[in-house]
Amino acid sequence: MTDTRWKRYLIVLIAFAAIPPVLTRMGFLGDFWFETLAKGVALAAMGLALNVVMGYAGQISLGHAALAGVGAFASGVLTAPDRFGLPFFLGALAAMTFAAGIAFLIGLPALRLKGVYLAVATMGFAFAMQESLFRAPFISRGSAGVELPRPLIGTFEFLRAGDYFALVLVLLLLVWVLDTNLTRSKLGRAFQAIRSDETIAASFGVDVTRYKLLAFTISGAIAGLAGAMYGHTVQFINAETFDFDQTIILVIIVVLGGLGSRVGVTSAAAFYVLFPAILVKLFGNKLLGWDFIIGAALLIYTISKHPGGLAEAVRHAREKKAARAVRDAAAGGATHDDTLADVPAMPDMPRPAGLPERTTEATGTALLSARDVTVSFGGLRAVDDVSIDVHRGRIVGLIGPNGAGKTTMFNAMSGALTPDGGRVSLLGRDVSNAPAHVRAALGLGRSFQMIGLARDLSVTENLLLAQHMVAAYGTASALLGLGKAPRIERELRTRAREAIAALGFERYADTPVKNLSHGQQRIVEIACVLVTAPEIVMLDEPSAGMAPAAVEALAQRLHDMRDQLGRTLLVIEHNIPLVLDVCDELYVMNSGQLLAHGDPDEVVKRDEVVGAYLGEMVPA
Repeated sequence: MTDTRWKRYLIVLIAFAAIPPVLTRMGFLGDFWFETLAKGVALAAMGLALNVVMGYAGQISLGHAALAGVGAFASGVLTAPDRFGLPFFLGALAAMTFAAGIAFLIGLPALRLKGVYLAVATMGFAFAMQESLFRAPFISRGSAGVELPRPLIGTFEFLRAGDYFALVLVLLLLVWVLDTNLTRSKLGRAFQAIRSDETIAASFGVDVTRYKLLAFTISGAIAGLAGAMYGHTVQFINAETFDFDQTIILVIIVVLGGLGSRVGVTSAAAFYVLFPAILVKLFGNKLLGWDFIIGAALLIYTISKHPGGLAEAVRHAREKKAARAVRDAAAGGATHDDTLADVPAMPDMPRPAGLPERTTEATGTALLSARDVTVSFGGLRAVDDVSIDVHRGRIVGLIGPNGAGKTTMFNAMSGALTPDGGRVSLLGRDVSNAPAHVRAALGLGRSFQMIGLARDLSVTENLLLAQHMVAAYGTASALLGLGKAPRIERELRTRAREAIAALGFERYADTPVKNLSHGQQRIVEIACVLVTAPEIVMLDEPSAGMAPAAVEALAQRLHDMRDQLGRTLLVIEHNIPLVLDVCDELYVMNSGQLLAHGDPDEVVKRDEVVGAYLGEMVPA
């Protein structure tokens, strides 16, 4: 974390700690408003906790109110004078620890469940907590509940609502800093890559299993702290305090504020708490219940207009402003060609520190070898005893008609799926059962048929994500912004800027890749593959969606990858002229089997290959 950011956070910290007590003593705000604001702060922290799982990692959870309840009960039991009487900060630490541990257990089903099934599993957890643990005699004395005292630091007790509000504001600032550091580190990029596509995330070296569990654990720790903040605000909790309605409220706050938006989630939480209080102050009980009706109407309107919530509405407004600026520049004659008629030079990046050194075997050594690989889906054998060798310093092509099993074979060789039979070796090491992120770390990079990028991330962020496996710092360093994390992040960003400069994509550096043309996305994807200087590059239909002029330039770039960058390539391609131009060796698959192998010019003339593409040969 930079010194400037630390100074900014320190100024905000001093303001949060000093202003509310001053306002209290000056009589500007009474206890009612400060307590209401404290509830809003705690709710905002709960929303930020849920946002880590739903907004960043894309996992649906309907159990976060129960996780907050775990934190509240843990802090209550430890700090209550008639129980253990421990200090508030020990109670808050215990709240984070217990909630994080339970969230880790909840995350285990997320390794196999997705979407509505994961939602049902987490909903079951919420009901189990409410009906069992939160009513257990050793925790809440049955239905009696738990009293939570206001914090005591030294001889100062936070009895005034304004003083306590200052304390929870400081804790919210802590959560905000941790969340900011998370999104600017490899953790946040890994979470968002998992949300985009788990297979793509793994191809960049992300251990999907580990990071899913990490997302739940971090989210649980924040939820536990938020629960303690809320419990010490209201000073009494029981099993009904964190019922399922609270979970629905949290989901609404995150969705309404905007998935992945700190400002949006915090704003939505503040609105949810302040709006009913303002109605009561203005109209008494005359509009009792109307806050829910008005809030529901605003929710329906917002989501119908902007499914991404408030954050998306703001983003769309900014994009419209930027589009108007572009139109104005075009009207003034400042135009540029975005047709991508040429393919830019690919970035020549050195092998980054932290990865195995490049091997030095002679040209012709098999870097990637598949022997008798078989892959079945139910009763369909998509790949049937196929063997492929990719030797150092060569461009190897893999062709075949649609449905031949080419991409399935690619996935088996890259680790996106585990073959049912056969053996895959990479750099002489058996990786048949190794996941994709392990193969990526060994020096295998691949592209995808349907663009293997995190579409919601910018060009720069995708290039940072592609360097995930060389970001050698821990979770604590990432969250705190201390230790090795700041230095390594600067190094990664320098490499990303160099790659962008090599592409000539400087003006697209901060553009989400989903806003680029198909051809531009393909170039960025190949750059992401090359940014860590892999030993072998696997490209799945790299010319798909490119104009003919760009395909001609791509041929030269593939030659450059081999001859100038020293890469070995395995390429799936339907463009036969491109295959004949660039490939040194050609494999042909049909109906899951290997049909032919040899010199490209000779292989494409064989009757069985022509027949596979055009149908059975008919004698004259």
